[in-house]
Amino acid sequence: MIVDKRLKLIIALSFISIIILSSAFFYVGKLPAAAVAFKENIEAGRAEKQLFEAYNVMNDTFHFELPDTWDTHEVSFAGGEILYHLNFTSKDKRIHGFVQVWNISKPLKQFIEDSKNSATGVVDFKYFNVKEMMAGDRKGYLIDYSRANQKGEYNKAYEAFIDGSQNTVYRVSFFVPEKEWRNYYKIIFDKVIHSIKIKN
Repeated sequence: MIVDKRLKLIIALSFISIIILSSAFFYVGKLPAAAVAFKENIEAGRAEKQLFEAYNVMNDTFHFELPDTWDTHEVSFAGGEILYHLNFTSKDKRIHGFVQVWNISKPLKQFIEDSKNSATGVVDFKYFNVKEMMAGDRKGYLIDYSRANQKGEYNKAYEAFIDGSQNTVYRVSFFVPEKEWRNYYKIIFDKVIHSIKIKN
C-alpha cells in the first residue's frame, strides 16, 4: 500500500516536472521573438512622436519635410543637371542622405536602370529591389538596396525617385550602415517621401 502511494507520488511529480520543463522550453523559444516585438513597438512609437520641419524651395514649387533634429545644408552644382541639392544627417550620425531635383531628358525608369548598370561591376550590391510607388499624385519608384563601401562594409539605401514635369526628377535618398539599421527608420523615411508636394 505504501509502495503504491510512493509510486503514484513519483508518477505525479514526474508528470508535473515534464509539464514545467515543456512550458519552460516553449517560453524560452518565444522570449526572443517577444523581446524583438516589444523593441519594435517602442521604436514605432518613437517614430510617431518625431517632429518634422517643412521645407518650401525652388520658389515654393517643391515642398518636403525632414525630422527637425536633422542637420541640413544646401549645395549648389554647376552644369544645370542638378537643380537643387540638400544634404541631411541625423543627430546620431547614423543616417545621411540628400534631397535633389534633377533635370534629365530620359524617362525615369531608364534613368534608374542606367544608374544601376553604370555601378554594376564597380559596386558590390548584396541586393537591389525596385518597385513602383506614388507620392501624392506623382508616380515614382522606390529603390531598396545594400552595397559595399570602400572598407567592404555594407550600407543600406532607401531611395525614392519621383516624376516631375518638364524633364524634372525629384530624388530623396537615405543611407544607413547596414549594421546600424533600425526597422523604425523606414517609418520615418516613408513619412518624408509622402510629405513631398510638387507644383507645376
